[in-house]
Amino acid sequence: MAEGLSDPAPVKLVILPCTCPGLSRAGLRYHLESIHGPMVVDEPDVSRRFTTYVHHYVRDLPSRDDSILEDRDAVTIIRTPTMADLAMSKSNAAYRDRIGPDEDNFRKIEGSVALLAHEIEVAPYADEAPAKLFFFRDAALDLGSGWAEELSKIVADKNLHGAVVNDAKVIEGHFPYAQFDEIGLSKGCDIPELVAVIGAAALAHFGAADTKILLTEPVRFI
Repeated sequence: MAEGLSDPAPVKLVILPCTCPGLSRAGLRYHLESIHGPMVVDEPDVSRRFTTYVHHYVRDLPSRDDSILEDRDAVTIIRTPTMADLAMSKSNAAYRDRIGPDEDNFRKIEGSVALLAHEIEVAPYADEAPAKLFFFRDAALDLGSGWAEELSKIVADKNLHGAVVNDAKVIEGHFPYAQFDEIGLSKGCDIPELVAVIGAAALAHFGAADTKILLTEPVRFI
């Protein structure tokens, strides 16, 4: 995982904003998709540092599940070549005068979370999937423990649209979930059945770790 500004490793920043009071889920999506996202892309001093800029808008799961991450309406993923690029994307007038102030229009600082994630691709094309499941777990991920291989079997068996496993470090806010999976869903996927299958496999692998789930619709800006 990238630790310092001089570290040349690719960086994956994962942001879980805390929606402003009074702003609905639909209102947050409208602001991110129609105002903030295009604004970021329109500022090259910010967005030219990005190799990926994707908003994932939260949708309701088809069936009620106590493990839903209730207080989240979006997940943003930004990738940059290095930590230095990430820092420079914010250390400029465009971010200071335009992008940063607009963030206060859709999220409150208290409760918002930012993570640095080290990812391993289990199967390709998860970022191109029309929908994605996030599984956040309060469990340490040993990257050599075989979870990626276990998940790859489920991806193949269920004909899924790719998958990624992540080992995460909180850099802003408070978030107890140190490991998360991103599962690209194919059209017509039986989501409740898939959640049960992955849940059973994770229970056998990680033990009874606290787990939270989000179903999202990704929209790529870069």
